[in-house]
Order: sequence, then structure tokens, then C-alpha cells
Amino acid sequence: MTRPRPTIHDVAREAGASIATVSRALNGGVVSAAARERIEAAIGRLGYRRNDVARGLVTGRSGLVGVVLPDLIGPLYAHMARGIEDVLDEHGMHAMLVTDHLEPDAERRAIELLRARQVDGLVLIGSRLQPADLRAAAGSVPIAHVQRDGPDDEAPQVRLDDAAGVRAAVEHLAAAGHRRIAHLAGTRRDGIERREAFVAAMAEAGLEPGPIVDGGFTEEGGEAAAAVVLDDPDVTAVFCASDRMAVGLLHAAQRRGITVPDDLSVVGFDDLTWARYLCPPLTTVRQPGREMGRAAARLVLDGPFDAAVPVLRIAPTLVVRASTAAPRSHGPAAPSQRRHEPATEEVIAPEIPPPP
Repeated sequence: MTRPRPTIHDVAREAGASIATVSRALNGGVVSAAARERIEAAIGRLGYRRNDVARGLVTGRSGLVGVVLPDLIGPLYAHMARGIEDVLDEHGMHAMLVTDHLEPDAERRAIELLRARQVDGLVLIGSRLQPADLRAAAGSVPIAHVQRDGPDDEAPQVRLDDAAGVRAAVEHLAAAGHRRIAHLAGTRRDGIERREAFVAAMAEAGLEPGPIVDGGFTEEGGEAAAAVVLDDPDVTAVFCASDRMAVGLLHAAQRRGITVPDDLSVVGFDDLTWARYLCPPLTTVRQPGREMGRAAARLVLDGPFDAAVPVLRIAPTLVVRASTAAPRSHGPAAPSQRRHEPATEEVIAPEIPPPP
């Protein structure tokens, strides 16, 4: 026969205290040291566990924040989720994670599921829902976005300053002497913004963009797009809108016997955990996922939630490693430019113009 789960009434009776006193002790209220000691001892003897669902019905708060993210595989999403947990831990709260695989219908169902669990807020990573559909699914639950992929709504959002990161990458390649620079682009909102920033940065450098090919933000897409880029004999460098596409490009280049960086310089975007362990280590734009997750958690807990759409831009950094060097057309590169395993990596923080 299953033993009944102990209740707050059992704890009060065991500790010789009132239910009100036990409730204050459980919720961090003021009780005497002696009473708290008796209550904690009673909890230990009985094996009492607080019923947070019932408590949420009374207080209207669950202590949970729902997080909807594309998947649990991408390292960047994992860093964002960890940043959200950092802030929630400080408030004695917890995250409930659900994936949507970048499918709007799955995202809507995930939000409805989390709302049914009475979450106190929602952090949506890469949300694609239309504003009306999003609000219908979320109701009055506070929302904060990270890198929203759909049209802007009234909720605050955290975004990377893509233009600053792309500009730093193009300036780095141009300063090394590259003139024909190709771009592997993505199709989502991030990819479109990075493509536009690439064209603008090339114009600022006085250069015509090389081939721009959609790589779909995947390794397979990067490898497929590489066929166009690598067939252009004048291309000496490629800027990829994600590290995953850069990996596909590196694989395709290796199969053709093209050496990086001697024959081709490659720059990625994101600085995923494994980027430094590639051969050669990948020069890339670092996206501080954990910092972005922390910022989103603070927004959903603190607001504001008004008619204005606050957009918090997070600055990226360019991490220079061994996948970039001067092009062969500039003559034999110096040893420091040609080596594949630099002793240190150089981190460059691009200048972010102040908001207008």
C-alpha cells in the first residue's frame, strides 16, 4: 500500500507549530530560529516535499520560465539556454525547455504547452510565429526574444549586432590583401542581415562582392555551395554566415586539394566550441550566446513590456585564427601568416556605432 504523501499539516503537527508558521518558513518568511530548526527537523523525518503546483495556484506564480529553442544539438542554443539558467538561478527559478525545430506549428504547440504549465515568462529563441499567432498562443505571459526570425512584435528582444561582426570580418580580409571575397549566405533573418552587411562592408572597402551563394546554415549546404565558390579562380577568401557552413566549405576544399589558408582564406560566424579545434583553427565572428541568454532572461523578468519595442544589441568579436592569411597573389606569405597553429589567437572587438 502506498504511503500517503506528507502535507504541510503533517509538518506543522510534527514540529509543534502552526500551519502559518510552517508556511512562512517554507517561503522564506520571518520565524524564530528555534521554530525553523523544529520545522526543518520535521521535514527531514517526514520526507516532506513542497507541492509547487498547488503553491502556484495560490500565488499565481510557478517559478518557471519556458524556453522554446530550435533544437538541443546546436552549441549556440545550448550556450543561450545556459545563460538563461544563470539568471533564473539568481532568482530561485527554473527553466523548462521545449524544442520547435524551426517549425511555426511546433512552436505554437510548445508555447501553449508551457502556458498550460503556468510559466511566469517565455524566452523564445529564433521565433518564427506571426505577432498575432504568437500573442494568441502566449496570452498575457511576458515574452522576450533572442534573434527573432519572424517580424518584430511588441515584446523586447536580444539581437547580435550582425553588421558590426560582418564589417570586422571583411575589414580583416581586405587588410590582408584579399580583393575577390565570396560569401556563403543563410536564408533566415540572420542570414539576410549578414548578407546585406557583407555587401555594404565590401562597398565600404571599395571592393565588388564575389559570388554570394545560399548555404542554408548547415554543413551539407556549405559543402554544396562550395562548388560555385571554388570554381571561381579569382576568389581568394570566403566569408561564411555560420561556422557550420564553413565546415562544409573546408571539407569540400580539402577534397579538391585546396589548402587553407595558403590557397583560400575562410572566415566563419558564431565561434562554436569546436571552431578552434579544426585544422586549421577557424577565424570567426564570436557570438556570445551565454551573454545573450542572460540578457533575455533579465528582460522577461524585469520588462519593460510597453508599446515600444526595445531591442538590445549585443556586440560580437572577431577571433583571428589560422584559417586566414595573405593571398598567394601577394607573393610568399611570411611564416607568421602561413602557419596553421598560431601560439595565440587574436580577438578583435569591432566598433559599435551609438544608436541614433
